[in-house]
Amino acid sequence: MKKKTATVANTLVLVVVTFIAILALSVVYQVTKGPIDQAEINARAEVYKVVYPEAKGFAQIDNTDALLEGSAEMLAGAGYDGCFINDVLAVIDPADSSATPKGYVIAATSPSGYGGNIQIAVGITSDGTLTGFNVVSHSETAGLGSKCTEPAFTEQFKGKKAEQLAYSKTGASADNEIDAIGGATITTGAVTDAANAAIAFYQANFGGGLAPTEEADPMEKAFPGIAPEELTDIEFSEVSGEDYTVNEVKDAKGEGYVVIVTAHNGYDGDLQIALGIGSDGVIKGFSTLICNETKTLGGQCTSDEFAAQFIGMKAATVSHVSSGAKQENNEIDMIAGATITTDAVLTAVNGAIEYYNNELKGA
Repeated sequence: MKKKTATVANTLVLVVVTFIAILALSVVYQVTKGPIDQAEINARAEVYKVVYPEAKGFAQIDNTDALLEGSAEMLAGAGYDGCFINDVLAVIDPADSSATPKGYVIAATSPSGYGGNIQIAVGITSDGTLTGFNVVSHSETAGLGSKCTEPAFTEQFKGKKAEQLAYSKTGASADNEIDAIGGATITTGAVTDAANAAIAFYQANFGGGLAPTEEADPMEKAFPGIAPEELTDIEFSEVSGEDYTVNEVKDAKGEGYVVIVTAHNGYDGDLQIALGIGSDGVIKGFSTLICNETKTLGGQCTSDEFAAQFIGMKAATVSHVSSGAKQENNEIDMIAGATITTDAVLTAVNGAIEYYNNELKGA
């Protein structure tokens, strides 16, 4: 009987000791949790503070996990398919008892680099101004794409508004433009996409919501100076070449024509363009109407910079060169890394030119 009583007593003592130990550990956890969390935040901030040099402190955002988990879907809807947000921290002033964020540091990844994923970080003030930009990790080619880490490139972002950015290969001229890295268009496109993904994430969650995008009618670039609604359809019989189909022909108020052609040899399916040709036999405008190509590669055929190469050419066969195109030779620069897309565009363009010369010239 005494042995059984002793066993019960020992068990009770063990339970009490275990309870006290658990309680003590709980107290210690509560006491140390704050400093541990802050230490983790500080470690992350150490990587990012270069993009927000005026930050006095950083803080975790309450629903960070939910925001990060939903970022890929949100960004896909905003046009940045494949991009996602890696991290976000609020920038605060520890002396401000309200703990109102002064801005944010956001890390984002684009999958479209020449060597794979490129992760960047940007700082954005609460009123929507970029405080800095940095490439956190990349696998780009040394001496080419790797220049995305150099101050000559990264410093361009500082002071820009937190709005959609673009890049130019001929010299940034608009407030939202940056200069592309010479010989590294793919890297530039991926970095710009990652920066825009971070900006879209900021706008959606901290900047009052994503602004609705108003998509311009691509036909506006087909014959500059003549509105799309002023173009009138011309009756014609559909014409098909080996790899293209002439879909529509429109009269441009007697000043020329717009010929709409679909090329069937795109990298990712059909590619449709509209080519404006004046009565003088000179190309007046170009626009890509349908494009399923990779955004940062063949998708560049939709850019104003690409379209501008055609304007002023004579309505004769157009070819492409790797670089250094001469307009007097009816040459355009090939889209870097997108030979198939470039060839498809020229299939459609030359189809439009052939139709103009055979059916419309002098009409």
